[in-house]
Amino acid sequence: MAALFQLESGLPQQWLPDETLFSLCSRYHKASGNRLASTTCKALFGHPQQGSAHDFPARLDHFSRMAGGLLGTPESIIEKHTILPLYLRFATADLVRRAILASCEGSVGSLKFQLGLLTSAFRANHPLKACPICMREDAEHFATAYWHREHQLPGLWVCRQHGCRLLSSDLKATGVSRFHWILPSASQFQAPDTSPVPPSIFRFGHMVAAVGSREGLHLGPDRLSQAFRLGLDREGFLKGPTQCLRREAAGGSYAAFLKPLVSVEQLNALPSSVTMACADLTRQLGPRASAVHPLRRLALAAWLFEDLDDLLAIHSATLARCSSRQHSAGQAGATSRDTAPDARKKQFFSALVTSKSLSAAARSAGIDTTTAMAWCASQGISTPRRPKILKPELRAALTAMLRKGIGKREVAEAGKVSLQTITTLLRTEVGLHEEWKLAGFKNAQRHNRRRWVRTTSNNPISGVKAARMKEPSVYAWLYRNDRDWLSERTNEMAKAARSSGRRVDWDTRDSELSIQVRQVALHLVTEDAVKRIKLFQLYQKIPELKAKLSKLDRLPLTRSAIYSALGKS
Repeated sequence: MAALFQLESGLPQQWLPDETLFSLCSRYHKASGNRLASTTCKALFGHPQQGSAHDFPARLDHFSRMAGGLLGTPESIIEKHTILPLYLRFATADLVRRAILASCEGSVGSLKFQLGLLTSAFRANHPLKACPICMREDAEHFATAYWHREHQLPGLWVCRQHGCRLLSSDLKATGVSRFHWILPSASQFQAPDTSPVPPSIFRFGHMVAAVGSREGLHLGPDRLSQAFRLGLDREGFLKGPTQCLRREAAGGSYAAFLKPLVSVEQLNALPSSVTMACADLTRQLGPRASAVHPLRRLALAAWLFEDLDDLLAIHSATLARCSSRQHSAGQAGATSRDTAPDARKKQFFSALVTSKSLSAAARSAGIDTTTAMAWCASQGISTPRRPKILKPELRAALTAMLRKGIGKREVAEAGKVSLQTITTLLRTEVGLHEEWKLAGFKNAQRHNRRRWVRTTSNNPISGVKAARMKEPSVYAWLYRNDRDWLSERTNEMAKAARSSGRRVDWDTRDSELSIQVRQVALHLVTEDAVKRIKLFQLYQKIPELKAKLSKLDRLPLTRSAIYSALGKS
């Protein structure tokens, strides 16, 4: 493969300005002349599909090895050529480590699950985006349009260089080219929105781009919440000696700022009312702030602060304040067993370096040995064991069961041990708890998918509503955790018949739809210079056509127009 990087038609040996990994691979696919997308993916990533995602990277270790280091290390590729760093800016150190490991060795699915995107209201949708002016300039300067990393950042819908709205590609949105390698072209995009861009969309986009491009930046949940509180105080939204939130004033102002954002793709899960804005503010200032989606964090930051430097100035002030408090507490002699968990953990690991045993370090920090083993496991440190219950053979068998995602109670019963023993095993074995959670998720995913497919197969004409009523728990799980897959299946299902008694005017529908098909076909041939029209190109431009394909026997004019466009008799 290293030789492929030297071929004139091989993978480019350098990145274009602000280029994404997906864009570079798409350029290679076009230059290589490979007929199948899977051929390119296997050549670059060692797998026919994993690595072809346009948003999150996968199998970067393989890619970097095959590239011979010409395009940077996996870490530098993640930081400079993917959108993943925007999510990692708000993640814990352990989650950052696991996310990078998943990008280097694993797949996109497991990575999105670990980041909580599959279960968030924002979903894991990252449409490909491009600026029409950038496309034109790139074609002039580099002989090809390509995907800019900044344009792909979630929530950013304005080109900061040209001040125009970004266009969203139809190909990924419809799933037609899910595993394909594509470069931006005018035919992929719908007509641009020429309406003025509201100031809040500009401001939000600047905040997103600044956070996504600032290398080494980490915004921990605790200090970030404190920075938000200081920002609210600066704007006069806190009152009294207890610094309570002035809910009506803050919620109203925040909701007004978010109003233009809520109508933007990817951002419709942001608060859309004063009540929801108040609830969001309360949550972001509270103890559960670590579970808040990054787009919510960025929206609040864009509202409260002029730019990232303004935020970081207050963020640094909170750090200095925390350091001052810790120093004062140390001078007061607060070194008892009431020491904060983080301080105890630091004390334990310091003692572990010099202590002869784990138990001695644990005693010096005032914690029990099991907690010490759990702390070591969370940092990837294996600890010696002197088992009384879990002998090596039993431990290996129970660990293997947990790695398959089997429930704790079932594993405890199989091994004839207590539930607490299994919990301790999960906490103290390096990486086992995350493997167990991921395997459990995949088991639940397979189980619920099978039940949904079985239900809909047995009742093919009943519609989504009937299947949902028959399997409410299955539908709820899939809706929360596997929504993209569920949407694909429900779109394929028959719609439940309406009982309104209204008669469908098939003749009028047929006439209107056939005219649209002919107009789109003419546009594809004359404007886009398409030599041979494909069916998916028609229903990309006419979304309602796909749902009518099963009814072509009642739409003879539309069927004739489609056959004519496709060159069939």
